[in-house]
Amino acid sequence: MKKTCKAFAAMALAAVLALCLGGCDIPMPGFADYDVSSYIQAYLDSSYHNANESIVALGHTTAQAAADNHATTVENAVVNFCNTYGLAFTEEQQAQLREVFSQVLQQAQYTVREEQKVDTGYYIEVEVTPITNFSDCSAQLQALRDQAQQEADAANEAQAEEGEDEDGGEDEDDSWEDEDEGPIATPAPTPVPLVDPRELYLEKALEFCRQQAASVRFGTACTMSLDIRQTSEGELQLDLNQIDSIDNTVLQFTPG
Repeated sequence: MKKTCKAFAAMALAAVLALCLGGCDIPMPGFADYDVSSYIQAYLDSSYHNANESIVALGHTTAQAAADNHATTVENAVVNFCNTYGLAFTEEQQAQLREVFSQVLQQAQYTVREEQKVDTGYYIEVEVTPITNFSDCSAQLQALRDQAQQEADAANEAQAEEGEDEDGGEDEDDSWEDEDEGPIATPAPTPVPLVDPRELYLEKALEFCRQQAASVRFGTACTMSLDIRQTSEGELQLDLNQIDSIDNTVLQFTPG
């Protein structure tokens, strides 16, 4: 599974700057100081809390584009979770998992500090308190995998035994048949397994996610930084890898 690029960040930031610098040709470092922290706050609120009023007002973007930003953040969380733990959910299960992670992300905790003007543009610190419900889940998921295999084996074994009992109850006295024209033997059909252990495991893993999301747990707060570059024309440039780092810290998927 592949993550979706969060190009919204770059487009929205450019829109904010276009609003700030309309008709301005003053060379750097003569640019006025902009409230970049307010934009970052609005962007993160859109990404995690699905609160889009501020980003729409600041960035002159549409409400749909802002809603898509939250959807992309959630989709990437699903991809990261599945890749971390080797899960291959069906499309329907992925949709259910997106609902789970959307609810979890809306409880994200972070603080955007005031921007600092530097020679290259702006420096902003963001304090993030990680959500840890989905970290270190390897052992729990392996236990669910083993449980699914055991339950499937038991169900399939019971089915096989039932089939053998039915075959054994048939009348095997064929003495009335003409010896020269005996019945043609028809191979017994191979019984279809009643329970697929892989499908059962995925169902258990999805239910595990729902249970994990019932009560959000937080780790130790950490401080992350955003380095926003400003060109000689006044354009602000945000490296989306920095946003990915914040995403991966807000909702952690550390195997273990």
